[in-house]
Amino acid sequence: MGRTRRTARPARAVASFLAAALTALSATALGTGPARAAEVRPSVPQLTVVSWNICGEAGGTRGQDGYCPYRNEPEKKIEQVAQLVDEHRADVVMLQEVCGGAAGSHMDLLQQRLGPAWSLRHAVGARPDGRTDCRGTLTGQLGVLLAVRGTVTATHSENTLPPHPDGTDLQTLPALCVSVAGWTTTPCTTHVIPDQEERAGQQIRNVKAFVDRLAPHDAVLGGDFNRNAGAAVMQPLTGTAERCIDASTYHRWDRETQQHAFHKLDHFFTTRPSYGTRFASCAVDTGRMDQTINEPDSGEPNGYSDHAPIIGTLRGAPVPGDMTGDGRPDLVAVDVEGRLRLYAGNGTGGLTSGHTEIGARGWLTASVTHRGDFTGDGYEDVVARVGTELRVYPNRGDGTIATPTVVGTGLPADARFVAVGDSTGDGHPDLVAVYGDKLWLYAGDPAARPGLRTPVEIGSRGWNAMTVTAPGDADRDGRPDLLVRDTGTGDLWLYRGQAAGGFGARTAYGHHYGTTNRPLLAGAADANADGTADLWATTDEGSGTLLFYAGATNSSGNPSDGPRTTVGTGGWNSIVLIG
Repeated sequence: MGRTRRTARPARAVASFLAAALTALSATALGTGPARAAEVRPSVPQLTVVSWNICGEAGGTRGQDGYCPYRNEPEKKIEQVAQLVDEHRADVVMLQEVCGGAAGSHMDLLQQRLGPAWSLRHAVGARPDGRTDCRGTLTGQLGVLLAVRGTVTATHSENTLPPHPDGTDLQTLPALCVSVAGWTTTPCTTHVIPDQEERAGQQIRNVKAFVDRLAPHDAVLGGDFNRNAGAAVMQPLTGTAERCIDASTYHRWDRETQQHAFHKLDHFFTTRPSYGTRFASCAVDTGRMDQTINEPDSGEPNGYSDHAPIIGTLRGAPVPGDMTGDGRPDLVAVDVEGRLRLYAGNGTGGLTSGHTEIGARGWLTASVTHRGDFTGDGYEDVVARVGTELRVYPNRGDGTIATPTVVGTGLPADARFVAVGDSTGDGHPDLVAVYGDKLWLYAGDPAARPGLRTPVEIGSRGWNAMTVTAPGDADRDGRPDLLVRDTGTGDLWLYRGQAAGGFGARTAYGHHYGTTNRPLLAGAADANADGTADLWATTDEGSGTLLFYAGATNSSGNPSDGPRTTVGTGGWNSIVLIG
């Protein structure tokens, strides 16, 4: 979250933002802090997800290439799925090659086994001959299935497999997503065609477009992709999403070579967060995968499918600006005595009563900011330039901070830092800094948490006269933006985050933000939970008030400051920095 200090500077021209390549790493020195138990309230519940290609359609006997255990005994497969749910306390189940839509189908048996607290949805796919009915003694239609521990509010499915070039192959393979009451995370599943790389590549692009359209900011996608993550056709997913599972999930007995073959075909992907990592754990249950020799006389299988179930646990989705773990952006401040305060947001743009002192005296000349999990533990940290050092103060989970790690030295004592979120699109939080009349980008270093890469100049001159703060995503495109005040004119400008990283051309955001009538500004992230970034500002009225500006859109269609509300009635003249 951005910050400003109460200082007036002469007006200068605003330099343009330039995209820049990131280079070498900056040195870090690890620090330790006292252990402290914190009762953390996650902003979005942790989710445990199971995905399994159960090879559930009838056909194939011992010794045949298409053999899979218990294909004609759906109750045995479903019992294993139910046991997985119990063992892992799963919230989501994704199944491929599963029959649904009829009494006695896998879907019907699973609903009975899981009970009314679970909602199940099925999407139908067709074989190359165009048939959709499950074969043999099985009932229902072939496809993919989603089961969630909750209430489904919307179901979306789409055939993602492009037509075969010669029109003879009538196969369809759906992607399926559901919206769940009370969840921000959208579960999705799919099954990608094997081989046929050109067609598979288009299907993967179609799957990504389908998921992005339905859940651009928070989705988890699982399924059988029929290839390892390093395959070139997987790049649309591996290049943009966070991935879980990099182990063998499929077994095949090659009768010709008399060898076992193992492959990495099943994966989870989730929307890459603005900082940190979503996956808390990833596992493969090979004990339920048949790994026997597939010969006519090789006896009973030792598993229930030729695929292994995969299990992933997602941390609660972090909310930018949230220090206390309740899903609401918070405000930090430094008072005239040099103490660091934390004001908890109330979710409507205001603050709860009172404040918590999270830093004793010594912060008066510091530059303090927070917007991102720099340590990778799932909590938003405080970053501060104290003297000539740049430090990361780990959040203990309740908003209080532990002993810092020094991530930069030799800085100008007047350098101003702002944590902006993930501006480079690599899943790690970044900083911008103003010193030497220039604007610098300090990109988070994924290889050295909580380290930073070597700074890159992205604004060439005129920046000493600017107040920089980070509102979050003001234009709802999923990328963090910057707000910049020209202290000479009082004009407020928005620089939009770019898909390739960095920030683009500016647009007018607001006026009359002089340093006298609006001494301090701070980006508020989405403090009123309407999906748009907001702003806090102090005033010179009486003993000082705090205003909340709800993000809005102007007549030109650009983001702008919206209606204001007084959320702090007095005492803000004793505050010298907010962020």
